Amino acid sequence: MIGNYFARLTGSKRNLLALVASSVVLTAGCANMSSVAPTGTNPFNSPATLRGTIHGGNQPVIGATVTLWFAGQGAPAIKAATTTTDSLGSFSFTKDSAGGHDGTTSIYSCPTTVGDPLVYVVSKGGNTQNNGATQSNDAAAFIALYGSCATLTANNFVYMSEVTTVATMAAVQQFFNPAADTNGNNDTLRADATGQQRLIMLNLPNTVKLLANAATGLAVPSTSLTPAPGSNIAPGVALTATPETAKINTLANIISACINGATSATPNCATIQAAAVPPIPNTTSLNTSFAPATDALQALFYIFTNPTNSNTTNMSALFGLQPAVGAPYQPSLAAVPTDWGIGISYASTGASSSCASGNFISSPNDISVDGADNVWFGNSQAGGNLSSISAAGAPLACINFDPGTSATGGTVDLATNVWAAGGTTLYRYNPTTQATLAFPVGVNPLAMTADGAGNVYFSAASGGVGSVYQIPNGATAAAAVAPVQISSTVGAAPLRLMADATSTTPKLTPGNIWVSSGSTFIAQITPGTGGGALNGFITTPFTTSGNSWGVVVDAGNNVFVSAIDTGAITRLSKSGTTWVPAGSPWPFTAATAGISSPKGIAVDGRSNSWIANSGAGSLSEVSFFGALPLSPTTGFQKASTFFNSNRNIAVDQAGNVWIVGVGNSFVTEIVGQGVPIFAPYALGINIGRFQQIP
Repeated sequence: MIGNYFARLTGSKRNLLALVASSVVLTAGCANMSSVAPTGTNPFNSPATLRGTIHGGNQPVIGATVTLWFAGQGAPAIKAATTTTDSLGSFSFTKDSAGGHDGTTSIYSCPTTVGDPLVYVVSKGGNTQNNGATQSNDAAAFIALYGSCATLTANNFVYMSEVTTVATMAAVQQFFNPAADTNGNNDTLRADATGQQRLIMLNLPNTVKLLANAATGLAVPSTSLTPAPGSNIAPGVALTATPETAKINTLANIISACINGATSATPNCATIQAAAVPPIPNTTSLNTSFAPATDALQALFYIFTNPTNSNTTNMSALFGLQPAVGAPYQPSLAAVPTDWGIGISYASTGASSSCASGNFISSPNDISVDGADNVWFGNSQAGGNLSSISAAGAPLACINFDPGTSATGGTVDLATNVWAAGGTTLYRYNPTTQATLAFPVGVNPLAMTADGAGNVYFSAASGGVGSVYQIPNGATAAAAVAPVQISSTVGAAPLRLMADATSTTPKLTPGNIWVSSGSTFIAQITPGTGGGALNGFITTPFTTSGNSWGVVVDAGNNVFVSAIDTGAITRLSKSGTTWVPAGSPWPFTAATAGISSPKGIAVDGRSNSWIANSGAGSLSEVSFFGALPLSPTTGFQKASTFFNSNRNIAVDQAGNVWIVGVGNSFVTEIVGQGVPIFAPYALGINIGRFQQIP
């Protein structure tokens, strides 16, 4: 089953990437405010040449060292080719199939010893002032993505500017290494050696495209995204993806203040170096400490992975580098933000027959991520649908199970089926075959989860009594299976539940199921017999600091619980055969991290807690490393078209943080701000990668 899963994932994802490859790369642009395409975008004469132009503000960067890289796959990045920009800031690389290139010339070949890699380009140094002098600013650094090496053609052109660099770094931050690798190279990209994570990396150019406009070189105001190839959505449904354009421009203006100086020894560069404070180790995929930034790429990496710059003084210092008049990129922010994280709001702009009586996005109440990094959410309005946004940001699926009911709950099981409920029926949808199987359950499911043994679980409540049910082998059942009640003492509001990885033989035996209660406890349901057992399961309550709403389990089987009334975040840690509340500074409270009526809670690949605040319409983050607040006292804030009545939250395999809220007609993505985490977690339990960095 698992082997078939990876075969399906790899094949479908490669097809999708091939279909969109020609639209992925940055094709043109100018770093100033002109909307006229630069002369560098003239038709190509060489059928196997990669080209690009580098501008800092309005000036070409002359004499810069430009390096073409293959992203690392379980190993350091590979230097593919090197060249220098000319008097127009232009450069080119020639592709051949001969091989044997050592990276010191402008000729490259796709590697044969590793899988098809992501190709990217980094520029460093050069004269950014176009004054004819022989100066070089070694803090001037730019980055852009080309795409998959196998799909590169003569039509690949990157326009490298502060805007495209900001957009690129936002997307790749969790794959970026500012320090020297084992080959002595810094400012490189790498992922692990699994095919799944390599395909996640190959999708990064699609995210960049939603932030940086290829035709103008400016930040993208919005993008209309039509259904993905192979989706079940009939024409008519589209998404409008709207990024935080002003924040992108502001960051571009900030690094421009350093890049466009004569050398790195300028006051502006010194300000950036001091105020772009390195993050604490566990907020990135790299579990290490970082030296102060020496170039613009490293500064941006620190800004994104430490988005509050550690204090408001540093935030203000960076913001102050943006000139009040004459900034090269507009519109920009008029005031210092709460943080530098960049959001994208996906709003539904149409409907089609495939969505039946509901809309593509309408009051989403739950969210899940599958192995291909597609995001699934149930819409809770009347006639609700199960909908999906692909990893490329396009509408992927819209399934209406029952036109008379809302879609509630959601999970992805061991076999990559997606589950949601409508009325008193649980539905299993297979994205590969687009087949749906109905499981009549006789109650109204509230939430659901899946374990590593192929079982599916759901909660329900009636008459003030909450219960949990198991669908035995639901992931692979050929026909509907009757649910088995395994607890009736989980509290009146079992709104969230999650399986953990405590089973010693996860492929055969379920572990614990953790369920929020709506009261001052969380319930643990575990296989067992004896007093109080129900159908082979025992329920044990554990006290929490308030009325539990959200629950999540990390790789170490620590359990994190949000309290809707007190705003406290409780952490339960395993001690022997039981779980005990962690001591100070847990439970974590609102005063330090901006927590306000918290609902959904998720962890990233470093066990940092991400909390959806329903009270203030904001987002909070708490570090597992010393339980430090990573969000400001106000929480991470955004406009109401990004954050409003936040309810549930998930982190994907590229580190993007996804938020949904009941009553909203949009889904929000925070680009790259979390540490990537393996998905789906049911598969992670089964193969020993539960809640780990992919």
